[in-house]
Amino acid sequence: SPWAVLVPTLVLVGLWAPCVVSRQPNFIVILADDVGWGDLGANWAETKETPHLDQLAAEGTRFVDFHSAASTCSPSRASLLTGRLGLRNGVTHNFAISSLGGLPRNETTLAEVLREAGYSTGAIGKWHLGHHGHHHPNSRGFDYYFGIPYSHDMGCTDTPGYNLPPCPPCPRHSTTARVARKDCYTEVALPLLENTTIIQQPVELGSLARRYAEEAERFIQRASAKGQPFFLYLALAHMHVPLVPPPPPAPGRGVYGASLGEMDTLVGRVKEAADSLGRGSTLLWFTGDNGPWAQKCELAGRLGPFVGAWQRQRG
Repeated sequence: SPWAVLVPTLVLVGLWAPCVVSRQPNFIVILADDVGWGDLGANWAETKETPHLDQLAAEGTRFVDFHSAASTCSPSRASLLTGRLGLRNGVTHNFAISSLGGLPRNETTLAEVLREAGYSTGAIGKWHLGHHGHHHPNSRGFDYYFGIPYSHDMGCTDTPGYNLPPCPPCPRHSTTARVARKDCYTEVALPLLENTTIIQQPVELGSLARRYAEEAERFIQRASAKGQPFFLYLALAHMHVPLVPPPPPAPGRGVYGASLGEMDTLVGRVKEAADSLGRGSTLLWFTGDNGPWAQKCELAGRLGPFVGAWQRQRG
């Protein structure tokens, strides 16, 4: 229903309306993957790796009692883009590499509503709402797409990064060299798409953060050059495993801390581009999809002080 999407749209506009007199505001939604409450220094003083995000929190509005719509990737993303819970929009489980479907086509996305209002719309990063035919982002309201069609652990790469348990690189020879592992994908090399074209396969995970930042900056520049308001949906690979931090991790920070710092730097670059090109009329919203993947231990998001009875019972 378009009305379901209209409600969050009006909320976004309402938050920004006092500052906007003569032009439509720009919207940037940055969605982190598996980020923990304690991953942000603004939430937990023990975290030191997020100065840009902490500055955002200090200068902006913090939603301190904000709840994700689901505990897994596809349903939470479907709810974010439609304004409707999974039981209503039809997305209740994650889509897989072999999934033929996606977000139901009768659902209206925020991008479709804003594009009809004259916005330039772009999606960068993880989609995970269907990757075949009309389920592709270009068919769901986004003029431009750059990213991976699902989670970046749902396909093999030449540099698998840090994971628990570790996954092998893509097999280079016959099928006899392949190792059957339920938690590792080896049959399909992870693709990187620009719109509907695969531009790299397998994707080089180590350069993904830089490429996402560059594409976000280009998208903002293009919209600014046209004098067009824009909506950018940036769905990060951070902090989902595998982690591929910039080498070498700083002393004392470890793999997770280095990856967290990389995410913070990426957000800082996007904010800088929005500040310089968004003509002082951009609402940037940073949030997470569903909380940390606790089974990944030291490679999982930080809960902060929230380790209560439920977490202990769940191991």
